Amino acid sequence: MLLALLLGLTGCGADPYPGALPGEMHVPLAVAPQSLDPARGSDQYSNTCIVNLYDQLYEYDYYAVPYALKPCLAEAMPEMSEDALTYTIRIKKGVHYIDDPCFAATGGKGREVVASDVKFDILRLMDSKTRSDGTWLFQGRIVGLDEFAEASGSENIAKNTHRSAYTAEEGYPDVTGIEVVDDHTLKIHLVEPYPMLTWVLAMGYASVYPPEAVAYYGEELGVQAVGSGPYRLGQRPARLKHKIVFEKNPTYRADPYPENGTDDMADFVGKPMPFAPRVVATVFEEDQPMWLYFLSGHIDRSGIPKDNFTNSIDEKTKELLPSLAEKGVRLSKDSRLDIVYDAFNMEDPHIGLPAGEKGLALRRAISLASDIDWQIEHLYNGRAREVQGPILDEFREFDASFRNPWKRQPGETREQALDRARKILADAGYPGGKGAPRLEQDVSSGTSGLQFFQAFQADLKAIGLRVDALQMAFPDILKRLRNKEAQIWGMAWGADYPAAENFLQLFYGPNKSPGSNATNFDDPEFNRLYDEARILPPGPERDAKYQRMQEIVTDQCVWIFRVRRVLYSLMYNWLHGYKYNDLSTKYFKYCRIDEEAREAALQKLGKPNPWPLVWAALVLFVLVATTFWAARNTRRAW
Repeated sequence: MLLALLLGLTGCGADPYPGALPGEMHVPLAVAPQSLDPARGSDQYSNTCIVNLYDQLYEYDYYAVPYALKPCLAEAMPEMSEDALTYTIRIKKGVHYIDDPCFAATGGKGREVVASDVKFDILRLMDSKTRSDGTWLFQGRIVGLDEFAEASGSENIAKNTHRSAYTAEEGYPDVTGIEVVDDHTLKIHLVEPYPMLTWVLAMGYASVYPPEAVAYYGEELGVQAVGSGPYRLGQRPARLKHKIVFEKNPTYRADPYPENGTDDMADFVGKPMPFAPRVVATVFEEDQPMWLYFLSGHIDRSGIPKDNFTNSIDEKTKELLPSLAEKGVRLSKDSRLDIVYDAFNMEDPHIGLPAGEKGLALRRAISLASDIDWQIEHLYNGRAREVQGPILDEFREFDASFRNPWKRQPGETREQALDRARKILADAGYPGGKGAPRLEQDVSSGTSGLQFFQAFQADLKAIGLRVDALQMAFPDILKRLRNKEAQIWGMAWGADYPAAENFLQLFYGPNKSPGSNATNFDDPEFNRLYDEARILPPGPERDAKYQRMQEIVTDQCVWIFRVRRVLYSLMYNWLHGYKYNDLSTKYFKYCRIDEEAREAALQKLGKPNPWPLVWAALVLFVLVATTFWAARNTRRAW
């Protein structure tokens, strides 16, 4: 640990990006991406990388309010039949993949993107051997696709993980619901109306890539990227744990900067994107190193760690302190379309549905004991607000009068809520928590994850329950969720598209792990209502079904619904074009770095002298080493 500290200190003030190109952009990632494979990049950090490396048929109009889509690889928005069951999508001509060795037929030169690629990518997503978390997007939606997914798990199917096609000779049924009319025309035939389809086709899961890449790289596709997007990988990371380099795609299609961009980019309207020649995403698993990088000007934008909030933001005005504003930093405040929650594995024998009324009592008592107000003040610095259920106030189905019965009610004190929780436990045969099972929560590695767990632990202790932490890296938590191994965990779900259905699908039985329903909740009434509502257009009938579904999941306490976050973002004045978009992290191409302004600002920021700290670390190292040696010899004497 001391050696790591010493090495870190010697880097203070040094340039962490030697050889940076003029205009290069530096951004942070809070967690290492799990995979760059579009079919497997289920977390937001992987998705941030994927959408900037790959194109999709549609993409978010980055600056539009409210949220809107625009064509990406598609020539225009889809043509829809009168019965809303057939979508015709025409694909732009002349768009090519990056050059890559996987294209053996062309000597490594990237070929044109064609409609059959889209069909292959959807089939691969649904292939059971791919083990994608994104199958819920198309399950039950496209004619013949469910039959394909089921057949893909058959023992009679070829077990070729490097497959580049799904043929009848291999035993795969043809999916007539995805019709390749010609190289640039695709038709999708739906089982039932699917109002969210176009939003889904803008997601990272729907990224378009060539079958040749799957055949050539196989499992290595998780650390490769063969797309047609604005950037390509500038290096091949053996492990995506420290730094990901994105280089400007030299063969990127014509993509002009839009008219509705930021004011500071008015002179660049119509000019080809991307602007930054290279983007370096540095992974910071701890908040403080990221914060020090930002203060020294080594990353161009950053969030504010909660431990640094009072040193950055005026507690009364909630505005940026002059000390940062004078350095050329500006502040942006944005409500996130997300929910932070704690979840229960509903198949767990101690706290899930198999535990019957006792399990239900535990979940309700834990929900009541959770001190959301304390969390908002102390863990979020006031940058969050409480939510009652899965329907947020941006959605038309939102009911302002709805109150979650297993949360603290208006006018109810903290102690009164705890008394209700204690009575529930006593009625279930756990007076004062006695006899209750010992609980475990999966906790993400790092200081922040531990702090949230400690707050959770203190809340449960107040009603006599004990919970232990299983601390691990975030990707390992995701793996345990896919395998149904976790009992309790904390997580946040950011909306994939602007609809309440995107949150409600997290409780739909057929979406159980390894799908998006990591809680494995499977309620017949909820499932029926979801099936009925998902094909309905917006209106009173759908509103009523959604609201009833919200009542079911809150009454069963599948989640402890905690908060939605308000994001305080900081950025330097040399970063232009950036605007927070909660549904699209495909922002690299829109941003421009004013290199002259950055260099001038960095000269003012100065570089700290690390040598006093280095000598202090050396002295500390010698002292601890001497103490360790003495203790070791003393132990031998015993």
